[in-house]
Amino acid sequence: MGSYNGYAKVARLYDIFDTKENIDFFLDYATEDGDILDVGAGTGRIAVPMAERGARVWCVEPSPAMLSEFKRKLRRLAPTVSTRITLIESDAAAFKAGHTFPTAFMSGSFDHFLSDKERLEGLRNIAGHLEPGGRLVFDVGLGYMNESPLKPAGEKAVGNTTYRRFVGRKVIPGARLEYLLVFEIVEGGEIREQIEQKSFAGIVDRALVHRVLEEAGLRVVREFGGYGPAPYRGGDALLVVEAVAV
Repeated sequence: MGSYNGYAKVARLYDIFDTKENIDFFLDYATEDGDILDVGAGTGRIAVPMAERGARVWCVEPSPAMLSEFKRKLRRLAPTVSTRITLIESDAAAFKAGHTFPTAFMSGSFDHFLSDKERLEGLRNIAGHLEPGGRLVFDVGLGYMNESPLKPAGEKAVGNTTYRRFVGRKVIPGARLEYLLVFEIVEGGEIREQIEQKSFAGIVDRALVHRVLEEAGLRVVREFGGYGPAPYRGGDALLVVEAVAV
């Protein structure tokens, strides 16, 4: 799944701009005392609420920086929650969990497949970890597959510190996007720290998503145009897919 260093500088700031909207959406798929597979789990922003609800969550994450933040978060949790989470330091194509699951998630991860080869290898491995009829639920930012100048993408105050985020995108060869993330940390009205991080994403469309899912042994059963009940309509910026293993 591309480079694992795309969050090396900014993993510690990742949760600051988190929103609950997609967490609540994915939680609706989690069942109490069930087993869940979270591929590209990041800092555990979805896995932890699932574990708090009672699910057992296997978390696949290749980024050392993200895993470090996740482990720091686990140390602050009650043992009744942290013991429900299993970390697997690997990528989508290579991980081995040792058993199958009724449900798997990818949130903000599909874009990190940089080629059809990576997509197929990752999706086939995920499909192999699903029970017959098991579900894979994931999101794809179809409306962000173009160039965009660096512009503000959020501001949040935490105590006496204000965090500002800026995001820009540039199309590069190989049907890829180069993302530039810039974070400013402001104290007393002055910028105390500025952090820049580049990462990469694969450019896809809905037809490509459907094709690679089919080739990987997964069938689309539902599509949403966001984290809610509304079905996907052409032109929606976000595509959320529910597919089943066949």
